[in-house]
Amino acid sequence: MSLKQSEIVEKIYEIPVTLGDVSESIFEGINTKNSLLHRLYLPEEGGSDSYYLCEGLCEPVFIEPELVYPYVSGASSEKFAFRPSPYRFMLPYELSIEKKKEYNVIPPEELKTRFPMANGRILEFKEKFLHDTSPLKSADYSIKGRQFLEYFNTPKIIATEGYHLQAAYDAEGNHVFENGCGIVLKDPGRYAYITAVLNSSIARIFPSVCNPEMIYPSYVAPAAMKRFPIVFPDNMLTEDLITTISGYLAFLNREKYARDYGVPEWLRKLIAFYEQISNLLVLDTYFVNDLDPGLLNALEENIHPYAGDMNSEDSDTLLNSLYYIQQQILEASSYQKCKFNLGLPEIFNFSLSNEKF
Repeated sequence: MSLKQSEIVEKIYEIPVTLGDVSESIFEGINTKNSLLHRLYLPEEGGSDSYYLCEGLCEPVFIEPELVYPYVSGASSEKFAFRPSPYRFMLPYELSIEKKKEYNVIPPEELKTRFPMANGRILEFKEKFLHDTSPLKSADYSIKGRQFLEYFNTPKIIATEGYHLQAAYDAEGNHVFENGCGIVLKDPGRYAYITAVLNSSIARIFPSVCNPEMIYPSYVAPAAMKRFPIVFPDNMLTEDLITTISGYLAFLNREKYARDYGVPEWLRKLIAFYEQISNLLVLDTYFVNDLDPGLLNALEENIHPYAGDMNSEDSDTLLNSLYYIQQQILEASSYQKCKFNLGLPEIFNFSLSNEKF
């Protein structure tokens, strides 16, 4: 079986299920004109939890940590996991008591009483940058993007970088982002699978099935993301394998981003190996359904989810285990003989046998 790129596009058009069908909501991040007011960053020398700096201000900024959340930009959101970022974002909002999933801006009177440091920061900004000495109003520090706030602290996928789509799973749901899409699924058990699909080679061809005006240079719009084709495997084994490997990759990428003195080559190759296996399984699910039985058997025998939370496990032990699993798969599957090409266009093709793992 050999498919041309145009035939792939046609097949994607024919896929009846989309990301919009399996999502509870797909929405843009926040939008604020007062970026200097909201965006902060940690000083290089460290300091207390309430000590930040601000764009345009050289002096320390003290804000109550309850109002400050991790900020995700295109540079800090990559495949499967977020790259550590010094940036934070101030959200002077709180969950409504009366209405579920509704966040309301904290009124100036309450802000002054409950969060005096944030109140002082906002007044300072208003005077220094806006040259406005009038009494503080909620409009001075509120933001647009209320749908984002409805799903704040809700697990989600954050997808960024339009033409080079990258997706990371935000388990706590407390990351603030501007350019990109937040994706809340109807079935929480499929976050890892959908994250793997969005990071697969399918994303390379995705712009070809969208109207050009729906995709922007820096991010992909929710209207386009809703049309992303979703295919689930015919058997739970394949889906479970992709889900588990997605968890491996989230852990491995967190380990990569946590290293201050460069990423060792063995870790890069380990990540590349599991990315290729995940990609292979996704492509086979979408287009071929004809993987070599030897590879599937090797994956089934060796790929298993870890009991408990991978974040709480000893990282060195996990890294050794994932390296051992890699070697077992390569030895057991006779990978040189497996069908890694799949008969797909060059945009999709890769070969494990070309990598010296």
